[in-house]
Amino acid sequence: MIVVGAGLAGLRCAQSLNISGFKVAVLEKSDEVGGRLRSRRVDGYVIDEGFQLVNPSYPELVATGALDTLDLRAFEAAVEFHHAGRVRVLADPRHAPLETLKSLGQWPVTSLARLGVLMASTQLASASRIAVREDLTTLEGLRRAGLNEDMIDAVMRPFLRGALLDDELTTSWAFSQLLLKSFGRGRPSTHPDGIGAIAHALAARSRASIQLNADVTRVEAHAVTVNGERIECAAVVVATDADDAARLTNVPHINWQRQLCWWWSTPTTSASARLHIDLDDAVTTSALDLSAVAPERAPTGMSLIATPSNSGTTLDEVRARESVARLYGLATSDVALVTVTEVARALPHVAPPFRARRDNTVDGVILAGDYLTSSSIQGALVSGRRAATSVRQSLRG
Repeated sequence: MIVVGAGLAGLRCAQSLNISGFKVAVLEKSDEVGGRLRSRRVDGYVIDEGFQLVNPSYPELVATGALDTLDLRAFEAAVEFHHAGRVRVLADPRHAPLETLKSLGQWPVTSLARLGVLMASTQLASASRIAVREDLTTLEGLRRAGLNEDMIDAVMRPFLRGALLDDELTTSWAFSQLLLKSFGRGRPSTHPDGIGAIAHALAARSRASIQLNADVTRVEAHAVTVNGERIECAAVVVATDADDAARLTNVPHINWQRQLCWWWSTPTTSASARLHIDLDDAVTTSALDLSAVAPERAPTGMSLIATPSNSGTTLDEVRARESVARLYGLATSDVALVTVTEVARALPHVAPPFRARRDNTVDGVILAGDYLTSSSIQGALVSGRRAATSVRQSLRG
C-alpha cells in the first residue's frame, strides 16, 4: 500500500492498515512528518506553524494510542475578556467553580442563562444528531439559540472567530456546535515540543516506512510516480491537503481560512494559563502564554506569548505588541517579537450545509484529509481511518 502524505490523515491511515496486517509505505514531499502540524525552534523558543492547540479528548486521537507517550499540558478552563481597563471572566464550572462564582456578577444573568442552555444542549446532543440538523451560519445559529447581539459581540464572536478563523462567523453552525461540544469534553493543551509532537508520536505508532522529500507527480488507482519513478502497488491513498489532492486527482479546490500569528518574548508573566481576548483592538483574535504550562517552550526567565490573527498583516505588528502589553500589564519595551508565522492554508472553510462524510474515492484513488470530514485534528484522523476502511473494502471487492 502507498499513502501519499504524512500528515495526521495519512499517518492514521497507515496505522489502521498496519494493524490489519498490510505493509504500508508513506510518501511525504517535505522534510518532516506532520503536514500542517509542525514546530521549530527559534532562538530558544518552540514555535508552531500557526497557533495550534490540541484537545486530548478527541475520540480518534485517543484511539491512536499516541497520547500514551505525550506529556500534554492543559490550560485553565477560563477565558478573560479585556475591555476599557476592565476584565471579565467566563469559566467552565466543572473545572473552575470558584472562578465561575466570581464571574457571576460580571455578566447579565439572562445572557449567562441562555449561554448555559446553549452549552448544555450542545453537550447533551449526539454528534450524529447535530450533523443532520438543518444547518445555517454560525452567526444565525447563535441568534436562533436566543443569544442577544451584546452577548454575541462581546463573547461568542470574539471567542469563535479565533477557533474558526472566521471573523464574520459564516462557518457552518453544525460544525461550530461540534467544536463547542469538544471544548466541553476536554481542555485545550500544548506540548513542550510544540504541536509537531503529536505527529511524531503518531508516526511512531504507524509503524510504516516513511520516505521524506518524496515528490509525487502522478497517482493512479494502483501506482504512483515519485521522484520520476513509477511504482505499482495494491492501492493508493492520497492523504494530502485539499490543494495537493486537487493537483493529483480530480477533486475540486476548496476555500481556505488564513491565519497569521505573532510570537512574542516577554519576561515571565504572572498571568494565569488562560486565554486572553482583547475587545479594545481586534487585530488579534486572542493571546495565550504557552510557557505558563510548558515553560520548556521558552528560555529560562522568559515567556512565549502567541497572538493569532485572521485578518492582520505584518504591518499591524505595533498594534499587536501594544495589545500584548495591555493584556499582560507590561511595558511595550518588554514585548519583543520572536517571529511571525503566516499560514495561507490554515483550515478548510466549513460552509453550511455541513457534511460530516464526503465521498473519498475518485477514479479508483482513495482520499483522506480533514476537508472530507471536519476542519480539526479529530476530522483528519477520522478521515484517515475511513480511508483505511475503503482500502480494505476495495481489496475485498
